[in-house]
Amino acid sequence: MVFGYMIVQRLLILVKVFNRLPNEVSRSFARLLNAATKPFDVINYYGSSAAALVYNRRRTGAKMDRVIAALQRKLAQESDEASQRGMHFPTRWDPFFQDYMTLADVYRYPGQHFDFHARQLTLTATD
Repeated sequence: MVFGYMIVQRLLILVKVFNRLPNEVSRSFARLLNAATKPFDVINYYGSSAAALVYNRRRTGAKMDRVIAALQRKLAQESDEASQRGMHFPTRWDPFFQDYMTLADVYRYPGQHFDFHARQLTLTATD
């Protein structure tokens, strides 16, 4: 979960940069990233595996606390107008990436992603 929130910190920067550019720039960037889905999957797998070596049980909790606190501070500073700015996203990279996402959507993303995986991993009783 901590990695999802760490990614959000970077996505917020991207949204703020791409929002200042013509809409077609983020649309083209998203198409390029969609075309690179297979290499992304490999990098994502090995990157997560390597990160797990650095962020062990002791470090993960502290990192999560710092990342959440930083995101809360940033969110508190966002205006309603800013929260509606957005960019196009590579929809093939994640089931929760929409074609166009606002800052508000990006702030919600890690919770949605976590809930999805929590449901996948939840055992249900059968009758």
